Amino acid sequence: MKRAILLFILILLTSFASAEIIINQQPRSVYNLGEVITIPVTVKTLSDISEDLEINLICRGQELNFYKNGVYLLAGEEKKFETFLILSKKKIGTLSGSCKIKAVLGEDNSLTNDFTISGLINIHAIVKNPEIYPKESILVEGYATKESGQGANGFVQIDIYYGNINANNSGAISQLEAVTNGFFGSNISAPDNMKAGAYKVKLRAYERDLNQEVTNEGYGETSFIIKQIPTSLELSIENKEIEPGASMKVKVILHDQTGENIASNSTITIKDTSGRLREKADKATEETLEFPILKNEPPAEFKVTAESNGLSNEATFKVKEKADVDILLENRTLKIINSGNVPYCNRTVLIKIGNQSLNIDVCLNVGKEQKYTITAPDGEYEIEVITDDGNDKIKEKAMLTGSAIDIKEASSNAASLTRHPFIWVFVVLILGFVAFTIFRKGYKRSIIGNVYAPIQGKSKSAIALVPSAQKEALPLGKNSLIKARNKAELSLSIQGEKQNASLVCLKIKNLQEIASKRGSGQETLQKIVDYSEEMKALVYESQENIFFIFSPSKTKTFKNETTAIELSKKIIHSLKDHNHQFKQKIEFGLSLNYGTIVGKQEPDSFKFMSMGNLVTISKRIASASHEEILLSDKIKERLGPEVKTEKETRNDLTVYIIKEIKDSKDHEKFIKNFMQRNK
Repeated sequence: MKRAILLFILILLTSFASAEIIINQQPRSVYNLGEVITIPVTVKTLSDISEDLEINLICRGQELNFYKNGVYLLAGEEKKFETFLILSKKKIGTLSGSCKIKAVLGEDNSLTNDFTISGLINIHAIVKNPEIYPKESILVEGYATKESGQGANGFVQIDIYYGNINANNSGAISQLEAVTNGFFGSNISAPDNMKAGAYKVKLRAYERDLNQEVTNEGYGETSFIIKQIPTSLELSIENKEIEPGASMKVKVILHDQTGENIASNSTITIKDTSGRLREKADKATEETLEFPILKNEPPAEFKVTAESNGLSNEATFKVKEKADVDILLENRTLKIINSGNVPYCNRTVLIKIGNQSLNIDVCLNVGKEQKYTITAPDGEYEIEVITDDGNDKIKEKAMLTGSAIDIKEASSNAASLTRHPFIWVFVVLILGFVAFTIFRKGYKRSIIGNVYAPIQGKSKSAIALVPSAQKEALPLGKNSLIKARNKAELSLSIQGEKQNASLVCLKIKNLQEIASKRGSGQETLQKIVDYSEEMKALVYESQENIFFIFSPSKTKTFKNETTAIELSKKIIHSLKDHNHQFKQKIEFGLSLNYGTIVGKQEPDSFKFMSMGNLVTISKRIASASHEEILLSDKIKERLGPEVKTEKETRNDLTVYIIKEIKDSKDHEKFIKNFMQRNK
């Protein structure tokens, strides 16, 4: 029993002899390299002690002593020790990650909480102006924060790449900036030839110790876009010398600061030698515009101008000279037509009739033709015609009559009459007899045709009908250039039939010039009037405007919109063809409208009154037209899917430009028959 009591007392005395190690301050959860960990330790003892106090860093199983000091204390004494650890590579080497600090005194020890030693810097950066033009500043700003939460103090390397950072390309721009208390900023000038597109900004922030070794570092990235700047406009013409009858092809290419193409819109204008506008079109860049050259277009140099995004460029192309003829053989008549664009003179054409060859000298101006009569003893012959350049030839069989093989100009037959005066006397007698017969019958005629005219000796109420083909064409007004059989006149007060009509308004913008030099322009306008009357149009003239009115009471149909379109196409074709052939040009505009009129046929003309602003709107739309067909809202609705249009606003008016017309077979047949009759 005594032994047990002594053993218990010995154990108590031994425990009292042990020291107590108190860690007064726990470390933070994260430290970065270069920072200092402070560990205040207090040692207490109830007995005398003389030992070494060791403080060690333990990271992932590795232990490093960084503090050692002797401790001598009497019983009941305590002592504080201020210890600290500088987290430098020289001091801790490669130790990092999850760590603890252990304080050891003899057999006693004490551990801190877990903490992390890190070499990481977190970067948050932005480009303040994410869309930049060349020559502008690239403003990069951001923060570099160590994982411990402390702001970094070091440097940031900024590398700018085009496209993908991971691609094998060198940095377009590199710049080094300082990081102070975690903040950094950079102002980089974008070169004026910097390629357009998306750019990546790669950032590397780092700190160095006194030995210039990198301690903490981190990476980040951001992005921005360099925008395209139009710097040059290229005008590409496929062929600078064009054959008549071919098409000139041109396209506009817009380049940016590095020569790359920019998708945009452009306006292409084509003018001839005299500066007259021949074509104007809006095209997307790199889209080809085709400009057809007429077969009889005179040799000339054309100027092409392109505009896009404030840039412009000019180029020229030439229409080449082309001497050409068309050869037609109809029975015994040979026709040679100058289909080129220069006079076809000093040329010889070889005609083979059977086994015999004949030569004729040809000299024809542009568009002119000459007929020849071929004779030979009665029979069928093979006729071959060859031009001197060999480009044109025909070979056909024909029945010929005559006494010998020969070829003469068709006009020479008329000249032969002068050598036989008896024939002339006979012709004059026949013509006189015919004229006397027509006059006598015409005087007695009372009712023919369908147009009203007073009968001689009767009152105005007794009205006879005169056929429209025989009705005399009358001037549309005082000093008018044209005449019409279906004349219409505007009346401010009339009692007649109310009806919906289609109106074609042709505005002659240089009418005074044409009137002062009467010639080809007047002839062309008269042909247009004649053609419109074939289509049963009423013709009304108001100053510079010529109206073609399709009235149901005249046309005998309520659907006149398509007929109005056909007339408009013919007018455009006739006037443009005139402007290509003659020196005297006609400047014009064309409109189509639909509305209500009150009309009444009277003996001398068709009297009508416009309801609302039908005539006024037609004039305004025609004034806004530049040698094109413009439609009003009302007639556009009436035409339906037959006509494809594009909406525009001109002179504060909503108009429609015709882009495509689906021709009906009936109108094609009418036009074909009309052209054959004219021939």
